[in-house]
Amino acid sequence: MNKTISINIAGFVFNIEEQAYELLSQYLTSIKLNFKKEPDCEEIMADIEARIAELFHEKISTIKEVVTEADVEEVITVMGKPEDYVSEETADNFTAEEEEKAEYVHAEEVGGNYRGTGRTKRLYRDEKNGSIGGVCEGLGWFFGLDPVLIRAGFVVLTILGGSGILLYIVLWIVIPEAKTTAEILEMQGQPVNLDNIKEHFRGMKSKVDKSTGQVKSKIKRTVKTSRHAGSKLVQSLTRLLGILLVVGGVFALLVLIIILFGDTGLLPLVGTEQVENLPTLLGVLYPDGRSTLVFICIIVVTLIPIFGFIFTGTKLLFDIQQKFKRISIFMSIAWGLGICGLILSGIELGMNFRNDVEIDYEVEVPADSIDLLIVDVAEDDIFSNYIEYNHVWNYTELVKVKDEKVYLGYPELRIIEKPDSNNFEIRLYKESHGLYYKEAIRKAENIDYSIRTEQAKLELSPYFSIDREEKLRNQRIRIEIHVPQGKKIKFGENIDRILIDIVDDHYEHHHDTFANTTWFVEDEGIRCIECKERRRLYED
Repeated sequence: MNKTISINIAGFVFNIEEQAYELLSQYLTSIKLNFKKEPDCEEIMADIEARIAELFHEKISTIKEVVTEADVEEVITVMGKPEDYVSEETADNFTAEEEEKAEYVHAEEVGGNYRGTGRTKRLYRDEKNGSIGGVCEGLGWFFGLDPVLIRAGFVVLTILGGSGILLYIVLWIVIPEAKTTAEILEMQGQPVNLDNIKEHFRGMKSKVDKSTGQVKSKIKRTVKTSRHAGSKLVQSLTRLLGILLVVGGVFALLVLIIILFGDTGLLPLVGTEQVENLPTLLGVLYPDGRSTLVFICIIVVTLIPIFGFIFTGTKLLFDIQQKFKRISIFMSIAWGLGICGLILSGIELGMNFRNDVEIDYEVEVPADSIDLLIVDVAEDDIFSNYIEYNHVWNYTELVKVKDEKVYLGYPELRIIEKPDSNNFEIRLYKESHGLYYKEAIRKAENIDYSIRTEQAKLELSPYFSIDREEKLRNQRIRIEIHVPQGKKIKFGENIDRILIDIVDDHYEHHHDTFANTTWFVEDEGIRCIECKERRRLYED
């Protein structure tokens, strides 16, 4: 694990290993000692540092963010040794200590003495300016020819016999690439002296600045274009979202108004054939004084989000920048209070169902010692004679508020065998819930249900009622007829208006209709006289 530090070279920040930093620092110090007597020393060093920064950029990538010691050594190889930057005049004025510092990196001579000695032109490949491998450019520098002519020669050789490609590959392998500053100057036939080295770096800096300027210009144009396009896209999406919010909010508002005040059947118990509207329903559910508050809470909780959608959509659609903080705070507080009101009122309503009471009454039998009891349902002047209990999906379809009464249309009739008796027995059960036990008893006693007896006929009401002030507390009615062994019950035409339950330990009875059927009790339980004949006719 190597320690890294951040450095600034030519205005660019790099993360570099500590050992690499020491090597680079010594390298630049040595070069600066070579140029210390030059009047434009700082400018030359700036050019050199700009070139080093460019080479470092080539080493850095998304998967490699730190300059290593190997990278610095490679850059030194490309840039040249410190002794490459010394002129004869400068070298003559060096002290022994400065000479030693200037030659700290690879102090041994590499390929002879480079200090101010001119060299003959050498053959290198110029990959930086070349199209493929830099062979033609290198030959152009060496022979003083235009690289285009040399390329044309390779093309001719290729066309004539194909040797052009092979020759190019061989030269690419054999001829070395001009990497260092000294090699580039030698390739161009220029002496490796201080003036040429300075000119070379100035040219490199000019290219870098030009390239950097072009890149920056392209980046600025791209950013500007992207911002413009992105801004247009964001504006379009924002307006589209605004339209959706406004349209959705208005639609939700209309639906809410229809649900709350219309006859849609979407709210349980609410409709023209049931409870007139939601406030009326709340009035027969909640304790006095609570229904209005609950209705207001429902309106607030449902309307505020809808208005929020419409308001936000309008701001987005018309690009309204004002924040309306006071309105937002007020609506948030109102919505929170509405939620709290519904929660508290819901808890209070639930408490009113905590005690369950059932009381029973004995109903006088129409006549003693009768063998056949006719049971039917009276005319339904509240709901309908054509409503059959087994066709009703739920109890809420048979609830209606009329004047100061609440009518409930789901009484239950049970037929139970009674083998240890000689006479029919009829009992009426009233059930209700309440906040307290006594309250539940009172509410059960106040259920109004009509049973008419005439000779051997029992006529039941298809509904029962409670006073509006009693509130809905899951009130129920159940009539039980206990049938002795050998006795019969015949159901009338309208009997399916209420729930029929045949209680028999020996047999399970399922019928689509009980109308006009006769049942009797025998040793095997309660049996239907007409059912066998009906099944036979159905099977035939």
